[in-house]
This record gives sequence, C-alpha cells and structure tokens, in this order.
Amino acid sequence: MVSKEELKRILKELKSEKDLARIEEKARLLLRDVDPETLSIVEQELMAEGFSPEEFRRLCEIHLKAITIREESHEIGGAHPISILKAEHEIILDNLKSLEEIVRRVRSNIGLDQLNEELKKLEPIVELLLEAESHHQREEKALFPRLEERGITGPPNVMRIEHDDLRARKRALKELLDGRNTLDHDYLIGKIYELGTYIVLTLTDHIYKENNILYPLTLKTIPENEWERIREEFDAIGYCCFTPEIRAQNGHYH
Repeated sequence: MVSKEELKRILKELKSEKDLARIEEKARLLLRDVDPETLSIVEQELMAEGFSPEEFRRLCEIHLKAITIREESHEIGGAHPISILKAEHEIILDNLKSLEEIVRRVRSNIGLDQLNEELKKLEPIVELLLEAESHHQREEKALFPRLEERGITGPPNVMRIEHDDLRARKRALKELLDGRNTLDHDYLIGKIYELGTYIVLTLTDHIYKENNILYPLTLKTIPENEWERIREEFDAIGYCCFTPEIRAQNGHYH
C-alpha cells in the first residue's frame, strides 16, 4: 500500500517538472493502485501546505496521466444521480467530437459558403454545451457540498475552477457566433479555433477526472441513504435537454 508520505513526495516532484519524463514513469508505477479516497486526502494536505487551486489543477493534469484508479464495485441503477451524470457525459463527449471536427474544417482555408455552413452546424453544438450548465449546477449544489462537509475539498475545488473556465469559453464562443457577420474573417476563424480547441481538450479531460476520480470518491463517501435526497435535488435543479429521462423505481437509487 502506497503511503501518504510517498504520494506527497512524488506529487511535489511532479510539480517541479524537473526531468518530467522520468518522474512521470516513476509516478505511474507508484500510483497505479491508489484509491480515490487516499488521493483526495493527499490533495487536501498539499493544498494546506501552500498549493493554490491553480497549482493543484496543473499538478492534477500531470499526475492523472500516470494514475490508474482501482475500480471498485458500486451497484447503481440507471436512476442513480451518478448514472445520470455519466450518461450526460457520453452525449457531451459526442458533441465534443463534432466540435473538434468543425473547428478543424473551419481552419482549413475553406470558402465562404462552406465556412457559413460549418458555423451553422456549430450553433446547436454550442447551445447544447451551454445547456449543460444544469449538469454543473447539480454537481456544485448537490454533490460538492456533501464531499466538503466530510473534509474532501481538493477535487471539488479543481472541478469548480474548470467549470468557471469552461463557462467563460462557451459564452465567448456563443458571442463569436452571434456576432460573426461583423467580425474580420481571419480573426473569426482564429478565435473559433482557439476557443473550440480549448473547450474540446479541457472538457474531455474534465470528464475523465470526474468519471475516474470524483464520482468513485463520491460513491465511496456519501452514504446510500442520502442518494434519494440528492436525486430530489437533481430533479429540482433540472436537466439538460439531452439528459435521458430516467425515473427511480420504488425510491431505490443503488
């Protein structure tokens, strides 16, 4: 079993970024069997020792490349809040693939007619990504506070920072599309590529971290008797237009 001291030492080495390739290989071997709970404890202690949320976010990007979170058996049905969030992730990822293809074509010196056609295809994708705000709200209002009540603050802090970054970029992309007829052609193409690429890379990585670290940690931390109330809070906040209609049966969420 990897000790907290060993974890802290390797994560500090990763932060230094000296001889990063060697340290990442060392980290991969050391951290491959780390469970989400131990990782979260170490993250909190590092932040208490002076790691800022932004520094920790950078660190998280590095060490996630090396970590394989041990799978644990959690029997949850399709009505469970975590199942709903993961189902939304699948559809968001499909939209991100389309976004990636569009921004690549937009930058490939296409003609004006084709550019306008690609931008029309982009509009519903941007709308769907903006409507995913309810997905973030359910996490921030129903899940994160319950983790923080139990002393787990590192992962929620990182996720909130990324939510804010993504909100700003998605809004900027929407504004760009709305005002495209008044903008310089080269500026428009450059900004669409910049914003679209950032959203694709950041949100894809964000989803990976939630699926493989945050959600397993949440299932392990939050008692089963709280999930019915969480589902009620999810329902009150509302869902994205692409959320599958999932109903609990007999009040069971596990």
